[in-house]
Order: sequence, then C-alpha cells, then structure tokens
Amino acid sequence: MTPSSEELVKRWLAANPAHRAAQLNAHAGTAPAPPDLGALAARELASSRYRLDETHGSYAEPLWMRALRWLFGRWDDLWRALSGRLHVSERAAVGIGDGVLVLVGLVLAVAAFYILRNVYVARASARTPAEPLAGAPDPLSLYQRACDAANRTEYGSAAVLLFGATVAMLGARGAIAAGAGSSVGDMRRELRARHEQIVGQFDAVATPFVQRTYADRAVAAAQWQRARTAFTTLWETVRV
Repeated sequence: MTPSSEELVKRWLAANPAHRAAQLNAHAGTAPAPPDLGALAARELASSRYRLDETHGSYAEPLWMRALRWLFGRWDDLWRALSGRLHVSERAAVGIGDGVLVLVGLVLAVAAFYILRNVYVARASARTPAEPLAGAPDPLSLYQRACDAANRTEYGSAAVLLFGATVAMLGARGAIAAGAGSSVGDMRRELRARHEQIVGQFDAVATPFVQRTYADRAVAAAQWQRARTAFTTLWETVRV
C-alpha cells in the first residue's frame, strides 16, 4: 500500500531533527527561475562549435562604387561647409543646384560640339579631293594605251580605250557634238545625219565596246583588229 503525502512528511521530519516544516513549505512554494536565453545564446556563439566564419559573409564592394561614394562624401562635405558659412536657405540651395546642373549641361554640350567638329574635320581631310580634268582627252594617248592593252591580250580593255579615242577624235574634229550624257546610239544617229559615209567604221569600233561594257562579254583578237583598222580609217578620213 502506497503511503499518503502526510505520512511521507512525518517520516521525513522524524528522520532528521534538522528538517523543519517551514523549510519544506519554503521549498515547495519556490518556483525554479526561468533560464536566461540571451546569456545562453552568447555562450553558445562564443564557443568554437557555433562561431560564425566572418569571411563567408563578407561582401567585396566594387571599386567604382567606392569611388562614387567618396565623391558624394566630398560633395556633401563641401555643401555642408558652404551652408554653414553662408547660411544658404533651402530655396537658394535649390537654385544653386539647378545652376550647377545647367553649367554641367553646357560643358557637356561644348565638349560634344568640339568632338563632332574634330570628327568632321578628320573625315573631310581623309576624302580624296576631286580635281577637274585638265582638258579633253588626247585621242593619240588613248589609242596608244589601247594598243598596249591589246599587246597584253587584254582585248576588252583595249576596245574600251579605243572607243574613247574615237569619240575624242571625232569630237575634236567637229564630226559629232557628243556631250557627257550622249549614248552610243545618239552618236551614231548624229553621224548618220551628218557623215553617213563613216557610220560603218564607227560601228566597227563601237560594237566591241558595247559587247564588253554593257553585255560583259569577252572581246576576241579579231574584233580588236577590225576596230583598230576602223579607227585608222576614221583618223585618215575625218578632217577638221
């Protein structure tokens, strides 16, 4: 049989004369103190087991951000110094800030103007200057260049140069009044109207030129020889 609580108390008092009922009552009424969580957390964090590694949580600030922060700090220092000495009001401070912004904008505009001007000057100086022709092309010079091209078996280039020599010769001798916009057909019609007897020789020179220039076809050696003979005939026939 389990003894009651009163019986247990009597046995405890009889077992030791130093025990007192008041002492028992004092211990029975005292509640245990709550633990200090803050102190416990501090002890745990201070221990080597739970110590945080500071290097893992560090943040490397970019250099440009540090430089920008330094500039802003110096600007704030300057602004505080000016405000403290001059006692600038809030409205005046806003006006000064607007003036600084306008000044910065003007400086940027002037810098952009000089940069664009330098770019334009550099591009203009890099262009090849256009020089007018000294005069009308020399028929004999063009004919000689055509013969040199034919000697290199470049009959297409030779035909183009020979046609240029023919037009220059006919224009210098008044047979045609060819302008810059005159086509082969225009010159042929003019010759037919004024000098019909030389239209055949003109066609012999113009055919390989049209074949090479407009049709982009090769010119044979025989075509070059016919064109050269026709040019010689025109040179001897047409007079000033």
